[in-house]
Amino acid sequence: MLTYKPATSEQYDEFFQLMLDEAANYLERTMKLMQMNLEQGMQLFKTVGKVYGIYQNDGLAGFYWIEERERILHLHGIVLRGDFQRMGIGTEVLNMLETEYRSHMESIELGVHQSNERVKMLYEKLGYRTINYRAELGFYIMQKHLQEKQEKI
Repeated sequence: MLTYKPATSEQYDEFFQLMLDEAANYLERTMKLMQMNLEQGMQLFKTVGKVYGIYQNDGLAGFYWIEERERILHLHGIVLRGDFQRMGIGTEVLNMLETEYRSHMESIELGVHQSNERVKMLYEKLGYRTINYRAELGFYIMQKHLQEKQEKI
């Protein structure tokens, strides 16, 4: 069973290091295109949205970072420690977010780098659809609607 708690200030460095470890091939390039250095990138997740720790049996498995943008929940990322990867935890986090935000958000949006085709296929299997491609960043922007649109009478 997974539990989720707001990340503590002491965990921010660990979260950022996990992000660097898992996404170094494109994270630094993306920040450069956004005209940000690593220090500014590290400040971003401390001030934008919320970071949560993901716990499995009281052990810290990783983190997720979200931001509410009007009626869209933007998922900046899910990052897991190596020994917790490929266990379905990411899917569980997505399912939890869908349940948690369905009543007050229209959709969940996320980005996936073009080099991560396996994860892109997983998101598609879970109902996410590509709505944009940011060629300069190499990112697909994907979205899943949480609320059924009501038919007009």
